[in-house]
Amino acid sequence: MHAPEIHAEVVRLAGSGLRDGAIARALGLPRTTVRDIRVSASRPPAIRVRCPRCWRPTRAVRFTAGEYAELLGFYLGDGHIVRVGRTQCLRVSLDARHARVVADVCALVQRCFPDNRVNVAHRDGGATAVVYVYSSHLGCLFPQAGAGVKHERPIVLEDWQLALVDAAPYALLRGLLHSDGCFFVNRTGRYRYLSAAFTNRSADIRALFCRACDLVGVAYRAGPKDVRIYRRASVQRLAVFVGAKW
Repeated sequence: MHAPEIHAEVVRLAGSGLRDGAIARALGLPRTTVRDIRVSASRPPAIRVRCPRCWRPTRAVRFTAGEYAELLGFYLGDGHIVRVGRTQCLRVSLDARHARVVADVCALVQRCFPDNRVNVAHRDGGATAVVYVYSSHLGCLFPQAGAGVKHERPIVLEDWQLALVDAAPYALLRGLLHSDGCFFVNRTGRYRYLSAAFTNRSADIRALFCRACDLVGVAYRAGPKDVRIYRRASVQRLAVFVGAKW
């Protein structure tokens, strides 16, 4: 760590047009040190804000009601949060065959965490795409995070989360359906018609899916393991406002 005066002199000399090597010789510094100081000085400072839950400093986190509700849906469907050293990591596991969904989730996470790097890792021989991001405040944004699998612990949204979901129920349905749901062709005798299904082992998460359906007037049939939508008008509504998983 060098004194602020050294940093200021490197920046001044770089601004005058000198190259890193010349600055290094003039100040008796390694060339790589000069380069690092110059590059870091040229970057805009990360916006530091206060976490609305714990009030500790955090990098910028921005989301509309729709963006939060959709990301919440992906977290509840196929996501989990783990502690990694002094920070946390949100990982959303997706079927790699649905490249558009993977790209959409990457873009969604990047919009919500504009100052954080969003990455994708492939597992299971490339069959699974894992979108992940590190942040120290993931547990604040998703207080449902905890030890163990989600279906073995209560999943209850807080009032502020319910307010965001109520403002954008289709966004929550999109996150849930594009992670743990699907559209499929139902065959009954000689009849064929498009249907939708949401499958999750957590009764609480299935109940949240049903609650969002009630908010938008989508008729459903709730079973012990999944929720199915058969009525044509309801399926068409989901197809228009949620979109197919592809």
